[in-house]
Amino acid sequence: MQDLKMREASCACGDLRLTLQGEPEMVSSCCCTRCQRRTGGLFGVTVYFRPAQMIARAGAEATFHRSDGSTTFHFCPRCGSSVWWAPDAAEDVIGVAGGCFADTTLPSPRRMVWTEHRHPFVRPPEDIPIYEQGPD
Repeated sequence: MQDLKMREASCACGDLRLTLQGEPEMVSSCCCTRCQRRTGGLFGVTVYFRPAQMIARAGAEATFHRSDGSTTFHFCPRCGSSVWWAPDAAEDVIGVAGGCFADTTLPSPRRMVWTEHRHPFVRPPEDIPIYEQGPD
């Protein structure tokens, strides 16, 4: 039987932690204004997993549901870090904030989306596809 890699994601203060098993389905970077506001940065990195890959959750969490009904975010009520989210229209995937992993073996993003909102000095890596809006 193959050993599956365990990955841990946590908020800034360490109170909210996730343990995920196996490799992510996809790693994507996004320049949309929603990700910019969610992260406080110029783009977000989302690490997508299947819900069954989340094998443990520890610590208190609060939720924020977007007013358009698209996504529920789970964040730490102590430090405010947005750790993971679930799109309402897709029960087979969860997103975890790339910055919540202190793991240098995390795969790099395979694409950059919503580049129409990209700040001009943010340069995507040359070897990944970029999309002005969402992928096809």
